[in-house]
Amino acid sequence: MDTAKSAHEPSGLPPNTFTIPAPVDVGLTPFWTTLKQRGCFLMQKSQSAGVLKSLLTTIANVLDTKQPPYRILFQRDPSTVSLLIAVAETDAFIEKAWQWLQQNIFPEMDSMDSGYAKEEFVKTKIQMIVTATDAGTDELSTDESVRSASRSFRQLFDVPSSERLVSYYSCAFNSRQGWFYISENYIGFHSFLLGVETKLLLELKDVQDIQKEKSKRSVFPDTIRITTKDSKEYIFSTMFKRDEVYDLLVHLAGQAMLRLLKHSSGDTPGAAIYSASEAESSAFGPFVSSPHAATDHNTAASTAPPSERHLIKPLKQDLATQKRNHDFCHRFRLPMTEQLSDSLEIAYTLKSRSNSSNTPTPEDIHGRVYLSENFLVYESQQRLPKPQQHQPILWLTLPLYTVRRVERINAGSYNAGLSITTCHQIEHIFRFQGLKPTMEAFCQRLRSYLRLQTLAYKHLKVYLEPFISEKMFDAIPDQSVGRLIDVDDSSSNLIQVGGLGQRFGYPGNPKQTKDRSKMRLWNQYFTENGRNLAMLHTPTFGKLVRVGLPNELRGEIWEMCSGSAYLRFSSSGVYDDLIKMYSGQSSLATEEIEKDLTRSLPEYPGYQTGEGIDRLRRVLTAYSWRNPELGYCQAMNIVTSAMLIYATEEQAFWLLNVLVDELCPGYYSTSMYGALLDQIIFEQLVEKTMPILWDHFKSTDVQLSVACLPWFLSLYVNSMPLLFAFRVLDCLFMEGPRILFQIGLAILKMNGDALLKSKDDGAFLDILKHFFTTLGDPIGSSKQPGQASRLTKFNELMLIAYREFSLVTDDMIKEMRRTNQLKVAASIESYTKRSAIRHLDDMAGFTKDEVAIIYDKFFGALYYAKTQGDRQDHQLDFHSFLLFLEGVTTWGKTVRAQYSPKSKIQLHDFANRLYLHFKLPQHLGISFQDAVTGLSEILHGDLMSIIELFFKLYSNDGNKLNMQELTDLAKDVSWFVVQLHQDDAALGWDAIRALVLGGLEQSAVEHGDDPPDTESLVTKMVGVQGSLAQRFSALDQILQQYSAACSLSLPSFRMVVLTNETLEMLFDHEFQDSFHLENSNSVERQKSLGRELFENLFREGKNLAQAPSPRMTSSSTTTASPLSKALPVQSTPNSTSIGQIAQTATVEDNDNIESEVDQLFKQLGHLDVEGSTDNPFTFD
Repeated sequence: MDTAKSAHEPSGLPPNTFTIPAPVDVGLTPFWTTLKQRGCFLMQKSQSAGVLKSLLTTIANVLDTKQPPYRILFQRDPSTVSLLIAVAETDAFIEKAWQWLQQNIFPEMDSMDSGYAKEEFVKTKIQMIVTATDAGTDELSTDESVRSASRSFRQLFDVPSSERLVSYYSCAFNSRQGWFYISENYIGFHSFLLGVETKLLLELKDVQDIQKEKSKRSVFPDTIRITTKDSKEYIFSTMFKRDEVYDLLVHLAGQAMLRLLKHSSGDTPGAAIYSASEAESSAFGPFVSSPHAATDHNTAASTAPPSERHLIKPLKQDLATQKRNHDFCHRFRLPMTEQLSDSLEIAYTLKSRSNSSNTPTPEDIHGRVYLSENFLVYESQQRLPKPQQHQPILWLTLPLYTVRRVERINAGSYNAGLSITTCHQIEHIFRFQGLKPTMEAFCQRLRSYLRLQTLAYKHLKVYLEPFISEKMFDAIPDQSVGRLIDVDDSSSNLIQVGGLGQRFGYPGNPKQTKDRSKMRLWNQYFTENGRNLAMLHTPTFGKLVRVGLPNELRGEIWEMCSGSAYLRFSSSGVYDDLIKMYSGQSSLATEEIEKDLTRSLPEYPGYQTGEGIDRLRRVLTAYSWRNPELGYCQAMNIVTSAMLIYATEEQAFWLLNVLVDELCPGYYSTSMYGALLDQIIFEQLVEKTMPILWDHFKSTDVQLSVACLPWFLSLYVNSMPLLFAFRVLDCLFMEGPRILFQIGLAILKMNGDALLKSKDDGAFLDILKHFFTTLGDPIGSSKQPGQASRLTKFNELMLIAYREFSLVTDDMIKEMRRTNQLKVAASIESYTKRSAIRHLDDMAGFTKDEVAIIYDKFFGALYYAKTQGDRQDHQLDFHSFLLFLEGVTTWGKTVRAQYSPKSKIQLHDFANRLYLHFKLPQHLGISFQDAVTGLSEILHGDLMSIIELFFKLYSNDGNKLNMQELTDLAKDVSWFVVQLHQDDAALGWDAIRALVLGGLEQSAVEHGDDPPDTESLVTKMVGVQGSLAQRFSALDQILQQYSAACSLSLPSFRMVVLTNETLEMLFDHEFQDSFHLENSNSVERQKSLGRELFENLFREGKNLAQAPSPRMTSSSTTTASPLSKALPVQSTPNSTSIGQIAQTATVEDNDNIESEVDQLFKQLGHLDVEGSTDNPFTFD
């Protein structure tokens, strides 16, 4: 129990007993027996005739009315509805709650006369108790059904009280109807039908695959198949909300996957190598925000006074809100801290300040406007024609700090709107479609958010001045302005410099790329539609980007398309602070960065000088300190070095943040799970769209990943000539990651005929390498007049990518990632696990299977540990070591389930000694090797070695046990005896007496002293009564006079142990037997209640025509029906449906993913992505 919580927690309260007062279900009231009653309070126990017990339990299970067997009610009057205020599983817990009421509530209520006053007092008092003792749990949920279901879930399954329930559904498992529970970390199923109980508990981190299916006996799609990492399948049918369940499971399992990969991927690359304890916490944006963000908030709130705490929303609502906000931010490239506040249907009109008539002004474009705290976003309903049918024709992201004027437009109750003018004098008109009160509420929110932008208004002018788009409209050019800020290496002061291209030149010939013509077109676009932060995105915008950005504008447009400009605005000074804060510090990441600096686009002149290298070093090191869990990964240097040609350090830094966290999640993690996942998706797309070519690759054993994985990791920068690679980056920042797949498919299609002739990986790579060198070649004969001669292979490549593979959409990639992410993560984890076991220095006498179990328990403890801060260690601290002991001992979970502060103290005392014994002095915590070695010492030791182990645990000098050390050892040994002998306190006290008396006697013999007066000591110890905790306190007082009478050596301690049978049995085998290395059985079946039903029927002489005789099925899992065969796919790409590509996968594909990932790791686990000298990079 943490100190912050105990500071506000009333003393003497059993945990998870009192609950938020709620009206009791009177439907089962006749089956409750009142044990105690005083005034308005009743303590009751569930009881019914034996013949009806199983039937009532079945009804309770079917109706989801299962209740704990003990409860306390408050009833204002006999005729009124009772309030449920406490529930418990045991009579000890409910008795303790009743005693607390007697001491704290009954005396105060005796002076009250009004029943209503008593009821209000009880409701207030009990609610205050619950908020004080159950902060962060479902007991504070605003939904009564969630509180009840969560209580049932924790009652049925052995999970921590802090585990929060997400939702529960009715379904069937193995033809048994029951309830399907989904919590933060677990999937549970419980069924009780006519005396047969079935329980199933799965950990979300162990789920490898989730599939939606149609059951054999139903015409409706109502089945979900869950496959775990041990290849077991669990089929849940008659699930009427299957799609909702599937989305929840995929979301939670995906988050579990990320957490698991983070904990099992090795040391934190960005952690300082000189002292982990001095590493400062850092703020960074995660790829997917964890559901434990709410838990962290609740933990922080637990330190507040009870009066400041409030009830919490059900976790399902929090997850839905979180998903809605994440989708909103991801869709419109906003900072992930934004929360969607409101949205309305509107008709949009743009009024430009320009008098030009070249571009028609759109009018009354229907769409939807979204409002968050800092942004107003509009998206049209109408979409572009093919092949851009997934893109809206208009899209506006308007930061509220760019708004200069807002005017109301009133034209009746159904035709009102707003006129919003930006800082660039562009007027946007929004006409609301709906009732006026709805618009009023929207305007009120907008007004309140605009008032919060005061500081941002002041910063906006300074922020916008360096933009090239602003310089294009300056009335008087100012040569001192126009270059974005950067950080000087020597002083870290802000100086005005630009991207490396301004000094060392840009790839390509500006005349050939027609930069001047492009700048003129962008000038016209900015005039009509606004610029930089307040720019309207029209179809023309997409065309201007796809034709190639001008060199001067490229960095700015990258920022606008990716959304990094908003991050840079809201985080002004963060980059400079990181450089200053970590100046001179080193980490594993910085060491790797130094190795790769000279291999980052070495052909570019800027990286042949110290200036370019220094800029790249600062950006990469700043990011590694901001995101220490990821730190640095190879290929980040290639991408960053490319961005620095067009962007300043600060721009490149925030572009890198968006690229790593949002656009290419997981590409640059230590496990590269994102790149491996997208590689699997790319291969599936190749198989579906070009089956002939795919069959050829399979028959010739050509590894597609050998060539294609570097494409994705380096975003084609290291494969194509730079001039064309930057065109790909232009499209990537605008279109998103799907363009990487479209271009990859187009490359294979254009080289299809040649690839069909290749017989091995070498020929395959040669063909593609030659293709990249010819991207600048014109199409057709050079003598041919007209436009065709000016088109290059790169133009053809992009045309094929956009037209023939337009079926590859963002939604398809998202769905395919969801479908494959668990299988890929399981393969990565399996590879990591085998590598960790293979690289152990000492197996310590364990078999590989046993070490594999230790690995699961070790990293499972890290997974469930509540870590502090953002930094994750891969060694067990004391808290995670306690979780580890729960997984490998019989007494770890027992203590957690008990409410015994003294028992927890004894556990923590022994666990702390064992923790220090396992941990090597040079380690910050217990490593995996330490855990294996420590467990081997216990499990492979004999009687004498176990005695020696305990002696070392308690002897500070390792040679003698003094009286205090012997007393501490005796208390912990007594605690073990009680735990391993069904709470036999008398036997535990006998063990203490044997150790203390024997220790004093052997110490006297060893040193030749007179034997102590043990008779009086025995008399005093025999006279001690009460609980074991009370006896411990009395023992300390009794032994004070013997503090100097004991100095026990190891041989003498062995003599003491061997003279007592209980102690000898404990050290000989009982302590070792309490450790177990086995995986728990997921499915439990119990028939005891069915037998009870039969015995009651027989005893009471009930003559039933058909007595129920429940039988347990022979297998705990149901044999899965084979997957339906994949539909044949035509060779034409457009004939393949999205559903077919995203959801169809053969069994062979699923089986081969693990082997493919293994092969990728072997080939590319230490991928060297330095630029190839064969690539024709030209700089004119």
